[in-house]
Amino acid sequence: MTINTRLKAFLESEHGSIVRKELVKMAMSQDYNTTAMYSVNDPEGLTFVDRQMRYMSQYPTMNHIQYISNLKMKTKRSK
Repeated sequence: MTINTRLKAFLESEHGSIVRKELVKMAMSQDYNTTAMYSVNDPEGLTFVDRQMRYMSQYPTMNHIQYISNLKMKTKRSK
């Protein structure tokens, strides 16, 4: 994964760390569809966590907690 300045700052921030932990919990859970996606930058695919962290870093004023809440609803697997 290529890291630009904005992404680097987000990943190193306390807020970014909290958000990442929540995304990792989602990725580790069987309750959510968090499969990796193909990426031209990474032939092995871009992980769910990396993809979401990259996206959220582009919008520093976004309510990241609300975004994750919405993401949980969108990716929830039906039982």
